[in-house]
Parts: sequence; C-alpha cells; structure tokens
Amino acid sequence: MKTLRMLSGLLLSLGLFSTSLPSLVAAEKSVNSTQSVRFVGPIAAGEVRPHVYKLAGAEMEGRGTARGKRLAREYLIRQYQELGLKPLFPDGGFLQQIPGKTADDGRPTVRGINVGAWLPGSDAELRDEFIIVSAHYDHLGILGGRIYPGADDNASSMAMVLEVARQLKKQPNPPRRSIVFLNFDLEENLLWGSRWFAAHPPWPIEQVKLFITADLLGRSLGNLPMQSVFVLGSERAPELRTVLQRVGSPRGLQVERLCTDLVGTRSDYGPFRDRRIPFLFFSTGEHPDYHTPQDTADRIDYEQLARISNLVLKIVADVADADSPPEWATPPKSDFAEVEALHRITAQIMAAHDGGVLNLGKVQRFFVSNIHTKLGSIIERGDLQPHERPWLIRSAQFLLITVF
Repeated sequence: MKTLRMLSGLLLSLGLFSTSLPSLVAAEKSVNSTQSVRFVGPIAAGEVRPHVYKLAGAEMEGRGTARGKRLAREYLIRQYQELGLKPLFPDGGFLQQIPGKTADDGRPTVRGINVGAWLPGSDAELRDEFIIVSAHYDHLGILGGRIYPGADDNASSMAMVLEVARQLKKQPNPPRRSIVFLNFDLEENLLWGSRWFAAHPPWPIEQVKLFITADLLGRSLGNLPMQSVFVLGSERAPELRTVLQRVGSPRGLQVERLCTDLVGTRSDYGPFRDRRIPFLFFSTGEHPDYHTPQDTADRIDYEQLARISNLVLKIVADVADADSPPEWATPPKSDFAEVEALHRITAQIMAAHDGGVLNLGKVQRFFVSNIHTKLGSIIERGDLQPHERPWLIRSAQFLLITVF
C-alpha cells in the first residue's frame, strides 16, 4: 500500500473539480486517405510463442549476463540470417558496439552491443528512407541467485519484431521504403543502447521516417481483464492516427491511443522523439510480475501478442508504401481518444477493486472514482479543454504511481 501522505499530497494538484475553458480538440490532417493496406500476415500465436520461450529460457540467464546477452544476440542474428535480411552496420555486420569507459591500461572497453538487420525497399526514390521496428533485448539478468527471465520485458516484443520481419520478407514485392529491424542493448540502463544508435546511425538520422518500438506486449496493465494495447506517439505525427484508423484493430484487441506526456519517457522512443522523428510506442503496460522472477514465458497471452504483432505489421506496411511519410508536428496535437482510454481504465480499476481482484485503499478508491467521474463528464461534453490537460496528465501519473 502507498502512504496517505503521497495520496493526500496529490489532492490539490489533481484539481478534480476544475472548470472548463475553450476547446482544445484540433482537426486531424488526413494523409494518403485513399491508400489501400498491403495484405500481410496474419501472424499466429504459434509463431511468436517459440521466440518468447527461447529468449526467456534459463540458458539466456535473464539476458543480463555476458553469456546470456551473447546467446540472445546469436539467436537474433540467426533468425535474421535465415530470413535473408541484410546486416545493418557499415562493416557488413549485424552488431554495433557501444563503447564503455577506457580501461586503466588505456584499452577501450565495450559496454553493450546493438543488433540490427534490414530489408531494402523496392522503390528507387524511397529506398533511402527507413522505417525502424525495434525492441530492446537486455533485461535484469540474475539477481540474488535468481533468474529474472524477462518474458514480457522484453522477449514478447522481440518476438513481434522477428515475426514482422518474417512476414515482410516473404511478400512477393518488398515495401517501397526500407525496413530496419533493431534490437537495443542497455535499455534497462538509461536507454543507453538506443541513445548510442540515434547518435551514431549508419546513415543520416533524418532518413528515418518512422520509429516504432515496443516494450511489454504479452500481459495486461496491472493484470486487469483488458485486451488492450496502448499506442503512444501519434500526437507528434497526427497522420499516424489516420494510419491507425485505416488499418483497423485486430478482432479481440482494443487499441488505446495516448500521448507520451501522460507517462514520460518510458522506453527507447526517447532519443528519437528528441530528434523530432515520428514514432509510435506499443505496450500493454506494467503488471505485478514486471521486473520479478515471475515474468515467465508461461504467463504470456500469446493470442494477444499475435494480434498486436499483426497491428504493427499492418502499420509498417502501410507507411512503407505511402506516397509521403508522416511529418513531425509542433506543437503536439492532443488526442481526445486518451480521455476515453483513461475512462475505460478507471472503470476497470474500480470493477477489479469491487470484485476483490485489486486491493485499493479508501483514499485510492476515492481518487480513482473522482477521476472516472470527471472523465465521464468530459466525454459527455465532447471536448478536452486547455485548463484540463494538466489535470489529465497529473491524473494519469497518479494512477501509475499509486495503483500500478
């Protein structure tokens, strides 16, 4: 249980009964609205499952030891080679070393290693534009003599990347733009792998037209009974909302669009966002087994993982074949869909508490109920007003800090 001091300290900042101001909802620009979606997939649960079991297996040592990381890299490279993908880096290799501190004797050291492959585009004019599909492969390793397998964090997302690569490679006609498949090291260490790659890409970083990354795709937020994936980043490229609407949601999956300011920098999109590259971040959220030895392969929802993988696949195919890529938006364009998403989440939290699945304190339950009520009034009114956006951000942060 969190302390009453933390909860009461948020009372005034949440502003649960604030009044409303003029509408913030902006019209969204429709790009390539007549474009059809390339037929790809479907990716099945039985195709993502073996990757998760392998990458979260005991021999991988939680992918936090030198041996475990080496075995994970070898597995990823073997998969890319079997698909016939090209090595990403200038020396003709699949690996990018991340330097560490200079040793006492003056020798250079290696702090980590990124893994990358790519599928060249088919359009002579667009093949030098890149879409990156990524997921970090490192995890916590062995702590206190116990393996932290990292099945959801982040073997689930690596499985998605590998199967998206497989589906795109087997298409008779490659996408127009080039697709990069990237696995970062050191995400668990201040995003150091993605930060290094973004600062040292194999081509000018401006050639990246869309960066996609994923972290935690195989469970549900707080173990709530939700079949949802959160998709963040479209506020920085509203054309991506049109893409999401065009490709649709796989049956049985609820796509919840959020803006990244609700959660901050949570994964490898940070270094790309900071360089004004359009991005999407996919996650089903943290759960009680996150960063514990209980994050095991048998607890993954493989049907859900397959659905999300198919969603990413269709988005990649759509943007790769578009006449023009998404463009960075300044300032970001807020998304009313996140109000509806948070309304559904708070409803699930209260239902889980009332059903004995989730144990909230009285003050927690009061706050969640009031957040839910205010979100409902905003939805009924039909717009989110400027004065309410800071409240929305604080409310989301309250839920992350005190409930999950």
